[in-house]
Formats: sequence, structure tokens, C-alpha cells
Amino acid sequence: MLRDEVRKYTEYELQYESQRELYHYSCAQAMLHGSNDYYNIGLQPKTLKLIVPFGAGMCTGNTCGMLTGGIAVIGALFAEEMPTQNLKMKEVTRYWTEQFEGEFQNLNCSLIKEINLKPDERCANLILKAADILEEVVEKYKDDITM
Repeated sequence: MLRDEVRKYTEYELQYESQRELYHYSCAQAMLHGSNDYYNIGLQPKTLKLIVPFGAGMCTGNTCGMLTGGIAVIGALFAEEMPTQNLKMKEVTRYWTEQFEGEFQNLNCSLIKEINLKPDERCANLILKAADILEEVVEKYKDDITM
């Protein structure tokens, strides 16, 4: 399951105790890294770095990194070679966004946390739920994967 691969990235920091912040993967990173492993996308380390600024709502608490990480996965799996209209990728992205917002009641990082997190809880459980939703979306459209 995708959630198992994503969990590796949400729990990676736990083995470093007092230096956890140095080994933290953001929500966006966990989604893309875990998906890269699970779907054998083949993204290289330098390419994976592109998602770093999208964590924590693009470092501003705005558009959620779980959402943008999932969108990056959709791009890797469903985008066609250019030039193209990428109609299927757009459909998958819209569906992912609808499913995501339906589950988390918002697309904004700060509001998702406000609505969905219990006090003193971190985002790991939300990230795993997002991974479950993303896996369902990819499964629904698996016959259209272009990679």
C-alpha cells in the first residue's frame, strides 16, 4: 500500500531523537518520496528536491503540501509528453483535489490543521489518510498512466 511507503518518510525522523528536525520530511516530500518508491516513478534525488518548498502550505500555511505533493505525483504518472493538452492529467488532478477537499474540508494547510488535528498532534495521520486517497485516485485512473 502507498501508505506504507509514505509512513517510512513520516517516521524517518523518529530515529534521530534530539536532532529530529534535521531529518524531517514535510507532508509534500512524504507524499512524493513515498509515491516515487511505491509506483517506481524513477525520480532522481535532485528532482525530488523540487517538492521541498511546497511543504507546510508552501511554507506559508496556504495550499496544503499533501495536496501539492499528490499533484506532483499525478504529473509524474499522467502527464503526456509535450506538446499536448494533458486532458486526462487535468481530469485526474481535478478528481484528486475534489476527493482531498471532501476528506479534509479545505485545501488550506492552516485550516486543515485547525479542522482535523487534535491538540499536540502532528500531521502524520493526515498524511497517511491523504496517501490512501491518492492511491484510490491512481487506482481509478491506472489504465491512463503514461509513464
